[in-house]
Amino acid sequence: MSASHPVQMITIGKFISPFGVKGEIKVYPYSDFLDRCTLLNEVIVEKRDQSETRLVTEARVYKNLWVLRLKGCDTREDAALLTGSLLKIPFDQRLVLPEGSYYFDEIIGLLAISVDGEKLGVVREVIQTGGNDIYVVDRKNPSNEDAPPAEIMVPALHSVVKEINLQKGFMLLDLPEGLMD
Repeated sequence: MSASHPVQMITIGKFISPFGVKGEIKVYPYSDFLDRCTLLNEVIVEKRDQSETRLVTEARVYKNLWVLRLKGCDTREDAALLTGSLLKIPFDQRLVLPEGSYYFDEIIGLLAISVDGEKLGVVREVIQTGGNDIYVVDRKNPSNEDAPPAEIMVPALHSVVKEINLQKGFMLLDLPEGLMD
């Protein structure tokens, strides 16, 4: 008797609005590789804990967004129903990144540790700025649950981020003077 394991899915974009009148929809990509959309054949559309597999019949890049046409999505109204849904693919279809590059979901949740050994908090979010990314480190104080969570905005620069160790789950930081004030 073999146990079936659900296929792990990853989110690669979010449907934001219809495009035109023939069922195309704009997608905000969660990827730095805009041309990646042209490799999509089948995707999972997830909305409010419901998901369905859809075939991609057309895909292109338009002003840093993806424009997709899915089988069965033939009108502007059909596309509008997808607005707010997440675009997912099986984990094993994720593109292999160059050495030293990471997906957001690999960074989020890492323990941030200073080069002095101080546990600074956990990476809660990655903000894309157009220049370098910013890692938002949540410094929630476990001894005072009522205190508002403090955060550190860490620039994703080699001079600041000394090491990212996915296997051990941490990020080693050499924070510039005054960053935590």
